[in-house]
Amino acid sequence: MSAKKKNVVRYRSNIHLNAGIVIFGLILIYLFINIVIYFTTERTAFYEVVSGTNSEEANNSFTGIALRDETIKYAKSSGYIDYYVREGSRISANTTLYSIDESGELNDLLTEMNRENSKLTSENIDTISNLLYDFSNNFDAMNFSDTYNFKNTLKGTVIDLINMNSLQKLASKEGKHFSINKSGVSGIVLYRVDDYETLTAKKLKQTHFDKNAYTAALFSSGDKIDAGTPIYKTIQNEEWSIAIQLSNQEKKRYRKTTGIQIKFLKDGLTTTANFEIVKGADKRSYGIISLSKYAIRYASDRFIDIQIIDNVISGLKIPKSSLASKNLYIIPKEYGSIGGEQQKISFNRQVTKKGKTSTEIYYPSIAYSDDNFYYVSTTLFNNGDILIKNDSSEQFIIGKTQKFVGVYNINNGYTIFTRVNILDTTKEYYIVESGNNYGLAVYDRIVLDASNVTENQIIFQ
Repeated sequence: MSAKKKNVVRYRSNIHLNAGIVIFGLILIYLFINIVIYFTTERTAFYEVVSGTNSEEANNSFTGIALRDETIKYAKSSGYIDYYVREGSRISANTTLYSIDESGELNDLLTEMNRENSKLTSENIDTISNLLYDFSNNFDAMNFSDTYNFKNTLKGTVIDLINMNSLQKLASKEGKHFSINKSGVSGIVLYRVDDYETLTAKKLKQTHFDKNAYTAALFSSGDKIDAGTPIYKTIQNEEWSIAIQLSNQEKKRYRKTTGIQIKFLKDGLTTTANFEIVKGADKRSYGIISLSKYAIRYASDRFIDIQIIDNVISGLKIPKSSLASKNLYIIPKEYGSIGGEQQKISFNRQVTKKGKTSTEIYYPSIAYSDDNFYYVSTTLFNNGDILIKNDSSEQFIIGKTQKFVGVYNINNGYTIFTRVNILDTTKEYYIVESGNNYGLAVYDRIVLDASNVTENQIIFQ
């Protein structure tokens, strides 16, 4: 019996795709593409706008040199010198100022008389009280070393007052071995010299401002002096000036300045003064601050620390590298209207399609506006585009432009030119106006380096 043949018929089965797998695969592909784009696309650095001021450039501090009308007086004979007027005091031409004792006789007589009568008069007490009052009012705990300087000043003043009282009694006993001398001129007396007495603005050099190289010779009662050596000097004029060094930026900042307000850092005094920029002997630029008072207040100071008080300007702070310049189309305001849900500015623009002319409402971004015009990017219109005034047949042809400076705003993911109004500048930033309807606001993102982008460029951050 033959075996029965079995015929096996294979049926093709339909391929069933799972929708979830397809969607998951598409997501993977999308993610892969974005990862490739992320790692292969150059990122654009941005800056987030913040509020700022020019305070880092305003109120600049300087160490200046006092320039005065100073006259040095020299000893006519050798001996021991004694002074009878406190340094920094104002004297008249007939003030008994100093004595020179050739043999030491006067010092012995004064010592003997001071032992016999060392009492201070009521006028002497008033003088000392005024010294104490001035010191206590101007005392700064940060400069405690001034206390020791004042101690020496006070001690010297007491000695000088006692000597003066004794000297008045010795006036009739003056001998041939010592001389009592009057000032001969009026002014402010100082017992020091420093070779800056003849320095003027046109003689200035940068080396004059080196405090480490500065030296001064100080004189005091009891010093032995030789004939022909300096013994004191007088400031004979209330007109004086302070010379300061200027950087290139400061020279540019103050080039048109004729008057300034300054603060003396020593005691906090604030005053106004005239100002000019001059060339020194080394051809550098120096600022000259001219004053007509306070000469006696700072008479003993050759180097004076001051602060120029400028107006602090507030606004938005943007990096200098973010600034760009661009031409914008000028459109009269009467051709625009406010409308739409977001109350944007729109224009009736004439368009031609398939040989037919019609009017469309167009909402371009406004870069800036003033009282009479809107200013829009040249990429948003074509040269020669025609605008129709509302409820009128009047036309305006796009074409006239004006150059502005601004930044590229990237809040929407692409660059939009935004005009800025610069109020002031610092070393690294511009301070620009805030509050403009079409300007920048705090937290806006702008391109850090404007030279790397163009308008309407998509930005990857």
